[in-house]
Amino acid sequence: MKINSENSMDEIQKARPHLKTNTIKQYETHLNKLKKLFDSENYDFLDDPEKVAEKIKDKAYTSRRNTYNAIIVLLMALNHDEKYDKLLEKYDKIRNELNDMYDKNQQSGKISESQSKNFAKYEEIEAMIKKMEDQIKEKGLKKKTELTGKDKELLMVYTIYNFLLRIPTRNDMAGQILLNGKKAYNSLTDDDKKTNNYLIKEKGKMYGIYNEYKTSKKWGEKKIDIPKDLEKILNMYIRKTGKKSGDVLFTSSTGNGLSRNMISQLLMRTSKKYLDGKSVSTTMMRKIVASHHFGEGTEFAKLKEKQEELAHNMGHSVETQNKVYIKEKE
Repeated sequence: MKINSENSMDEIQKARPHLKTNTIKQYETHLNKLKKLFDSENYDFLDDPEKVAEKIKDKAYTSRRNTYNAIIVLLMALNHDEKYDKLLEKYDKIRNELNDMYDKNQQSGKISESQSKNFAKYEEIEAMIKKMEDQIKEKGLKKKTELTGKDKELLMVYTIYNFLLRIPTRNDMAGQILLNGKKAYNSLTDDDKKTNNYLIKEKGKMYGIYNEYKTSKKWGEKKIDIPKDLEKILNMYIRKTGKKSGDVLFTSSTGNGLSRNMISQLLMRTSKKYLDGKSVSTTMMRKIVASHHFGEGTEFAKLKEKQEELAHNMGHSVETQNKVYIKEKE
């Protein structure tokens, strides 16, 4: 069966105009990875769901789920006849079976075998951050007037890990824009507010405003106060990297804002270096932080107020936090 699509992303956008640009880009990323796996310029390989499942079977659950979501959205956009309907049913069944299996594993509260390979203790993350801090001191980066690309990357990943340890969001700092004062935020257009995330720097305080995140449709605009110790680190990073109001906070060596995927890659590359090969992604950081604060036997495990605060910062419900993110390692 020929899967006819000259410009898949345009067709998805046309069929589902409510989808966010970032969501469509993520679908495109997953579909392009599939094309590479099949060494194909088109989507004809989607005609064989079993072969697709075999190709991606060793990938993490979230990667497989997101790949199936992308396939289903594409096929729905291209839905020309009943052949597409039958193909959609097959992929929908595979995805549902995958989700059911995942839900059972999550509800058990036990960490999976694949997660166990990369699961680090909260104290290990703290120790890794301390090593980075020691390197920053040894290199004299806080006093240096000119920083190399590697210097800036060290400061950036040190800042991001400190951020996630205290405020375990998803990769919502991707494209986050620095603004000096609430007036600067209020002067933005409604479209700019809805499509970007911001770090607001005022005299004596700092906070994040999040409009673009996974569960924004459910929770709306989210404001998160920055703790004083993290504010100090962020101010150091802003000062040393020369960031000004209106600049994207975290950027590559070319000056472009880091994408969500680039932040994940940076974190995993860094953790492998410091944690004996463990690949700690943003999602894993969320599990580590939630498990540390609210896992079985912790002093906050039954404190509703604390659970609600962390769930708010993470952008999900307390129920999701307890079911998906709090893990026990056997």
